[in-house]
Amino acid sequence: MKKIYVYMQMLVVAMMAMTVFTSCEEDDQYLASTLRNRDWQGYIGAYYQDRWGISGSEYATVMRFSSKDEWYTSGRGVELDYNTRSPHSDYAYCTFKWFIVDGEITLIYDDSKWNPIYIIDYALSSTYFRGYIYDGSNRRIKFSLENSSYADWDYYGGYTSGSKHYGDFSNQNFYWSRQATSFDDADGQPASDVLILDRTEEARQYSGEADAVSIASGIFAEKMKNME
Repeated sequence: MKKIYVYMQMLVVAMMAMTVFTSCEEDDQYLASTLRNRDWQGYIGAYYQDRWGISGSEYATVMRFSSKDEWYTSGRGVELDYNTRSPHSDYAYCTFKWFIVDGEITLIYDDSKWNPIYIIDYALSSTYFRGYIYDGSNRRIKFSLENSSYADWDYYGGYTSGSKHYGDFSNQNFYWSRQATSFDDADGQPASDVLILDRTEEARQYSGEADAVSIASGIFAEKMKNME
């Protein structure tokens, strides 16, 4: 009788564990379905200081997540950090892998210079994504992102939802170059230029993904160059 009692106890524990596992998996699927195929745009506290060494209220971020299909709790994504006053000349555009395990969202960037970030304390709905991230520093970094359709992806290389296309790589096979941003009216020569940094090949090498890309310009490119 004692053996039967012990067996029943073990069976109950096993069933409870299976229930918890199933519940967590379903929760992760729900979170993933809410997170993906939306443009999350807003501000991420001290993140710009930690990663780029820049601060100020004029910086913003937009992220987009995708996965193979609706059952996946992992996939690929793109992130754009930019200066709201000069978004086309001061920006950083990069790709990452993401996955959710027991509600914890992890982003691993294809560029090895950047630490992964972990999102644990957050609130997520179809309209907002708010909470705190951890980036390897000893502090929680507050973020507040809203679901807002971002219409300017094509300027930074493009984005195709639901596939592995994160940019047109035909013109991104350089590593370091300079690009004119304005011209002198008198002789047609460049009057000023902006620094462009492209880590495409390095990002692909580290990530193993054919579509990995990491590119920056302006102040972001200057900061990225210092990471060498």
